[in-house]
Amino acid sequence: MGLILALDQGATKTAALVATAAGEILGVGYGRGACHASDGMEAAMAAVREAAGVALAAAGAGAGPGSGPGVASVFAGMTGADWPHEYPLLQTALREATGVADVTVVNDCIIARRAGTDAPFGAVLCAGTGLNAAVISPQGETYVYGYYINGDDNGGTALGRLALRAVFGAEAGITPPTLLTAGLLNHFGLTTVDALMMRYVGGQLGPTSTLVPILVEAVRAGDGVAGRIVAEFGERLARYVTAGLRRFGMADLAQDVVLSGGVFKADLPGLRETVARAVRREAPGARVVEARYEPVVGALLLALEQRRVQGVSLENPAVAASAARANLIRMCS
Repeated sequence: MGLILALDQGATKTAALVATAAGEILGVGYGRGACHASDGMEAAMAAVREAAGVALAAAGAGAGPGSGPGVASVFAGMTGADWPHEYPLLQTALREATGVADVTVVNDCIIARRAGTDAPFGAVLCAGTGLNAAVISPQGETYVYGYYINGDDNGGTALGRLALRAVFGAEAGITPPTLLTAGLLNHFGLTTVDALMMRYVGGQLGPTSTLVPILVEAVRAGDGVAGRIVAEFGERLARYVTAGLRRFGMADLAQDVVLSGGVFKADLPGLRETVARAVRREAPGARVVEARYEPVVGALLLALEQRRVQGVSLENPAVAASAARANLIRMCS
């Protein structure tokens, strides 16, 4: 049946793996992050070619006719795949970028969900640089939030901004003092909040998602302001799940809610517990679980299911063993 090329494109990185029809991962590659909607299709496909090229070389494989042991199908989870018209555009672009005709495209949070559960329905929260969430009903209906994510909930980017906002509020005397002040000043090598504000206004602080570890440290040190940021963030994230479950009348069902993305891997104290409590208030049968694998493995599992391979599960021996060898087991720090 030929090899499978599985892809996961996000804002931070593009991941690719090549696997056999039995699910054994032969090669993995990474490229820069990109999104066709914000960076342009050319940049997105350049990142795909970069990651896929490394994976194909590692597997000793190729794509397209006359390329040796060939890739027969591509299964891609793509960030920014939010509107119906984008899926055929991405399929066409991926066919041209990989030389493979059989291409399936889903939103990247769909593959993240599959990397954490074997259940055919349920929900997922993907909190990385940004945030996305999705719910799949027992009938296969899918709702992906996409652009309906609020700015203050937008993953690590939002958490970094909220930390900065807390420091600026404390300096102005309108919110309580916080250990985040010393943490952020030390991080940027500054001595005053005025200097931090000047850099912020001038757009010189870089991606705010990189500030999440400072928030982690402040929460672990018992800082009340940082703790409230995380607790309120967790409550807001849970709303995407519970609203999606209400949309499909699923609140009374036993189901998995999968957590994926770098924010959850950062192990912010109390975040997972807050999300779980808030979800179970409205969906008492929900089980909140961390994704076992990196999302690109979820793309592989979906590709295997699409091919009607028997015994496709998180416990599949070929997938589990080769994912471990390829460092694709998702672990909290």
